[in-house]
Amino acid sequence: MFPGGRTTGALGAASGILLLLPLLGLDPFLLDVLTVGFLLAVFAGSWDLVGGVAGQISLGHALFFGSATYACAILTSLYRWPFPAAAAVALLFSGAVGAAAGALASRLRGPFVALFTLALGELAHEVALGQAFFSPKEGYSWGGEGGIPVSLPWVEASPWAGYYAALLFLVLSAFAMLRIARSRQGLLWTAIAGSELNAQASGVDVVRHKRRAFLASALFAGAAGVGFAAHVGRATAADFSIELSFQAATCAAIGGRGTVAGPVLAALLLHALFQGAGLPPATRVLLYAAALLATLRFFPRGVAGTLRERARSRKMVS
Repeated sequence: MFPGGRTTGALGAASGILLLLPLLGLDPFLLDVLTVGFLLAVFAGSWDLVGGVAGQISLGHALFFGSATYACAILTSLYRWPFPAAAAVALLFSGAVGAAAGALASRLRGPFVALFTLALGELAHEVALGQAFFSPKEGYSWGGEGGIPVSLPWVEASPWAGYYAALLFLVLSAFAMLRIARSRQGLLWTAIAGSELNAQASGVDVVRHKRRAFLASALFAGAAGVGFAAHVGRATAADFSIELSFQAATCAAIGGRGTVAGPVLAALLLHALFQGAGLPPATRVLLYAAALLATLRFFPRGVAGTLRERARSRKMVS
């Protein structure tokens, strides 16, 4: 289930190409698309930690992403915190939300985990849509569908600076997530994903390790949310949306659940293709669904997992 040399090598090769890509003279729109793609790729990788490696399917994973973006927006715009302090607290807050969700979901199994996380994510989404914060100093309210602005220390950042900062964040996060997936903790999560009963019979504290999976996943998702808030400059209810959670789960299924590198690459590629083409949101959701159906039909273990299995089969035959 863990990524092999080819998948990790593909991730390294992609990083090298992306490092040189701006030198080809990409326009600011495409730079922005790729910058957001780097952040969403980390978000997809964070989903794979809990949903792929640990086998706890989360359909409300955007809860952790949106918790970080809204914490950044509320603390900087309503309470006038400096952004670095707000970002640190937002990351801790998303981790706390993940720990709380993990504590509640850790005793559930199978589809009940998915339903529970879906309910949590949709609850946060509806609250964000309906909640407004009045700012008497400016004399108007923030919140609801329009979201809340994030007060940033810079007026206008260079597209190149944002691009390379997000790329560095992606590389470091992907490396950290791969190390976690390959560690002893990752092996325990894999055992739980394979069979909770067998893992428990072997002496594994299943509930405790499932809570850890949610916590680690929420921290990486929150870090992606902080980066997204810094880049976009606004937190909106869409940060909690089921579409965002569905996108992460879809990229994990396409890239190969449990490989981390596969979902990261799939998220980056699909976002660059669909967003770069300027497709409307409804069309993008439809294409994500079509890509998921095609993958399940021809690559049931995801692209990375299926190709690895076929390579093993050829070696055994030869």
